[in-house]
Amino acid sequence: MKAEDIRMEKLRRIEDVIKGKEPDRVPVMGATAVWHGSYAGYTTHEVLFDYAKCKDAWLKVARDFDFDTFTVIAGLEGMIYTIALLEQPEMSSAARFILGSTHLALGDVYSRWPGYELDKNAHPQFIGKEIMKANEYDQLIENPLEFINKVAMPRINKKLCNPGSAEYNAALAKYGAELAKFGAFMADVSMELAKIGYPTVPMAWGYAPLDLIGDFLRDIKNVVMDLYRIGDKVKQAVEAVKPLILRAASCSAPPKEIRKPVFGTEIVECFFPLHLNEYLNPKLYNEFYWPALNEIFKEVVNMGLTPFVLFEGRHDAHLETLLEAPKGKVVGVFEKTDPRKVREVLGNHVILVSGPTNSLLIGGTPQKVEEFMKKLLEDCKEGGMMIWPGVDGGLSRDAKPENVKAMLSAVKKYGKY
Repeated sequence: MKAEDIRMEKLRRIEDVIKGKEPDRVPVMGATAVWHGSYAGYTTHEVLFDYAKCKDAWLKVARDFDFDTFTVIAGLEGMIYTIALLEQPEMSSAARFILGSTHLALGDVYSRWPGYELDKNAHPQFIGKEIMKANEYDQLIENPLEFINKVAMPRINKKLCNPGSAEYNAALAKYGAELAKFGAFMADVSMELAKIGYPTVPMAWGYAPLDLIGDFLRDIKNVVMDLYRIGDKVKQAVEAVKPLILRAASCSAPPKEIRKPVFGTEIVECFFPLHLNEYLNPKLYNEFYWPALNEIFKEVVNMGLTPFVLFEGRHDAHLETLLEAPKGKVVGVFEKTDPRKVREVLGNHVILVSGPTNSLLIGGTPQKVEEFMKKLLEDCKEGGMMIWPGVDGGLSRDAKPENVKAMLSAVKKYGKY
């Protein structure tokens, strides 16, 4: 088959599942931050700071492993930057992740990187930090965009702590240049992937409002205490940032008129990583977290986007709330919740994504991987599902290539309809 035919075949599998159909077989969406580097013989530092080496490793994996899509997520959580730059939409979408290069440009306090704060083969780390004090909720509520830009950003980024200074101006210039380099790199890799038969499914950016506050402003431990101490203020803050997240989702999605001609599909996955869900009991979750998030899901669906949600941690206690989400419109990657339980509670209400854990791909054998995949597919594939290898965070640096290949072989063997 020609590369274009292979690309469209892979894309149709994903489209079919998202549209509620059963494809010819279960699709596999590979994703990693650093595994491609390990496989190609590079250090983690090299593939995170050298785009030529990252591209070489990315394409080597794409050629050697028959995923339906293969994505390198070369950064850490950075939705606060997307929100801060909403008035500059051409930069806002590109700013979604904290990159190693932007960390050096701005000196953010959130992240640590291999070859700098960490060993050259360590995974980059997002470190929580209290940026906003509890007595500053009113400022955030009154004008959230102004507060984020004028108060939070200088605290988040060491090189922006003195607005108007030479260091401040130079940091912003370097930051803009790095975003441009990253955008050009991603476009280049997408074109090269297409040449070997890989589709690129366009993405937009979403976030849970309470996660935005907890991850980037108050830190998780503080925001949980805030729910008990100043719950009304937290609710007001959630309502204040919600419109910004909806603007970000709308601005980051490619225009409707170019989706089919450029990407070959009208589907746009709107990425939502959930973080506080595992930390909240059902009462707190249903009062502070879920209502605003579900409103955003509904609005995003109305925009013509598909929420693609990473249910990080264990989501067992909150599964039934998803029956309130738009039926068949939300893609759910469940990190620690048994996919069989998801099927039992939700049926096909949510588009199921699951897969082998990194512990299995690192410490298991090809035989054990095949056995796991056979049982998973037999139990869960009916009605359509997708596989995300390394379901707990994407493929780890230490995942064994022979186990990843065994997973792919098992999908081809047991994942047919």
